[in-house]
Amino acid sequence: MNRKDICKNIIQSIYEYITNPDKLEPHREKNHFVRKRKLSLYHVIMYLLFSSKASMFQNLARIRSELGSIDFPDISKQALSKARQFINPSLFKELYYLSVDLFYKLIPSRKLWNGYHLFAIDGSKIELPNSKSNFDFFGEMFGYPDPERRFTMGLASVVYDVLDDYVVHASFHRYLASERAAALEHLKNLEDLNIYQNGIVIFDRGYYSEAMFRYCVEHNHLCVMRLKENYVIARKCSGDMITVLPGNPKDGTQDVNIRVIEVILDNGTKEYLATNIFDPEITQAMFRELYFYRWPVEIKYKELKSRLAMEEFSGATTTSVFQEFYINMLLSNLSSLIKNEVDEEINITSKSSNKYRYQANRAFIIGQMKLILPKILCCMYDLSAIDRLYTDALRCRSQIMPGRSFRRKKNKAKGRTHFNNQKVSF
Repeated sequence: MNRKDICKNIIQSIYEYITNPDKLEPHREKNHFVRKRKLSLYHVIMYLLFSSKASMFQNLARIRSELGSIDFPDISKQALSKARQFINPSLFKELYYLSVDLFYKLIPSRKLWNGYHLFAIDGSKIELPNSKSNFDFFGEMFGYPDPERRFTMGLASVVYDVLDDYVVHASFHRYLASERAAALEHLKNLEDLNIYQNGIVIFDRGYYSEAMFRYCVEHNHLCVMRLKENYVIARKCSGDMITVLPGNPKDGTQDVNIRVIEVILDNGTKEYLATNIFDPEITQAMFRELYFYRWPVEIKYKELKSRLAMEEFSGATTTSVFQEFYINMLLSNLSSLIKNEVDEEINITSKSSNKYRYQANRAFIIGQMKLILPKILCCMYDLSAIDRLYTDALRCRSQIMPGRSFRRKKNKAKGRTHFNNQKVSF
């Protein structure tokens, strides 16, 4: 089964899920959506899957004009805003997990790097709407250099299948939550899915600790972790060496071998990697290449924030934030399936003599998926719409710019960029 067909299978499964009252029952708040009302649970679900980052009035107008088949009722934005609070975000989390489970069950073969699957774990700060529920749940912060500026942020964390371009597991936490704790949750999820065998997990600087490294060793996770330069094992390293992390009988830990690799960047800067990969076939130079495979997870966050506008929430409450977080993860995975299928076709049909190389236009695919998915789910389109999207994406391609690079920008304190015209909800 190719990725386009997997996408269709996932969408069909989503339709069966959201049209099954028994499946939806655990996700509604008690005593809500039980009587026949103008605004049903199905209406609210479709609204959330269809809504853009425009105003609620604009979204209601669009859904009535473009999704006429579901007979969306004429209601106030206050009623709709209230109704969505009675849908547990676990529903959209479940739909996102559905996309993950089906992908790994149906994909006939996965992409490899020197015989290994590659996963990257990383977190990112997400700016949130100012509301009482968000301040209570995520914590309240004060701005710099303006101490009077109140705001709140969350911590998104994902484990990303780098080569297959798929978000395997995602979680959302308080801003000051532990990234290592989130990473541990990701590792356990890889174990539950049973896809961690023959895989390498790549961690950025800040994730390494003896406890995290020992967990990887004990649970058979091959890993590569960037070390901070001031760590003792980093300072002792020159080139490629194997040393021992001594155990402690009091903690019940044993000695563990650890391989430390010195990586020299093009600008002469030295970085240090810790790993439990002792395969001599994976050389020092290959570890440098391997670590840079972590970069696509940064690109994935850029996609989520830019193309899917993950930080521009249509609702201000904590419930709304979690709903939209998992909807974005679902849309990202569905879009990735189409993009990768199109990329494979482009690579097969491209001539070696072509002056330029091309790839699928991810922004186009995401934009179309956001429009097509709800129309399939409300039976306005059938699954052949995915075939049309695939055909259109083959034509709408982007030129690959080889060797393109940008200087990393330093973080600067700045004011809020989202909800600048919306009243604070307290």
